[in-house]
Amino acid sequence: MLFLALAAQAALPAVDGARLQPGTVCYAIARGETVMGATLQTVKATTADGVPAWDVVIHQRVGDKFDLRDHFVLRRKDLTPIAFDSRKAGVEHVRVAYATGKLVTTRAGGAPQETALTGPVWEGNLWGLTFAALPLAEGAHFELPFYQYDKGLGRFSLDVVGSEKVGDRDAWVVETSPDGQRKVRYFIGKADHAELGYAGGGFAQRLGGDCSGFPQ
Repeated sequence: MLFLALAAQAALPAVDGARLQPGTVCYAIARGETVMGATLQTVKATTADGVPAWDVVIHQRVGDKFDLRDHFVLRRKDLTPIAFDSRKAGVEHVRVAYATGKLVTTRAGGAPQETALTGPVWEGNLWGLTFAALPLAEGAHFELPFYQYDKGLGRFSLDVVGSEKVGDRDAWVVETSPDGQRKVRYFIGKADHAELGYAGGGFAQRLGGDCSGFPQ
């Protein structure tokens, strides 16, 4: 069993956080041709636990009905998480602290819950930027373990299924199926590894949203 566990860890793809770039991007959230809201994504360089890290905020708003702000602190080397917290309508509802061999999840009003880890995991709420840090190539397939506070431990399973133009930029098309049924396609810039949007399940996120009302 130990040999199998080590073999599985050895087979993990090389996630390179240096492929990410600092900056702020606004996306439109759409259903069909109707724009419903916006996502503001911010990536900043920082230091955490004594190592270089990325501080990532993904803030989504759909009218007055939905306001979700996810905050990640990730090792810049490989994007493995150090900390995560999420706020709904401005109120924190969950926090995850990652440590060697374990993680601790704390929900608002609840007791901390510890989960044992047998190897590295990535953040299950961070899709596009995690995919952008992989060595994407035509026909490539990747399996990557994650933790997501509602689903627990799981695995990203994704395939590079081709290339497309997103505006005037060449992009890899990365396909995943989060529930084993519906497929979601992410578009990752070939030149700069930027997350250019996604589409699936009747919804899409694309560059060019209106984020003027978001707090900076």
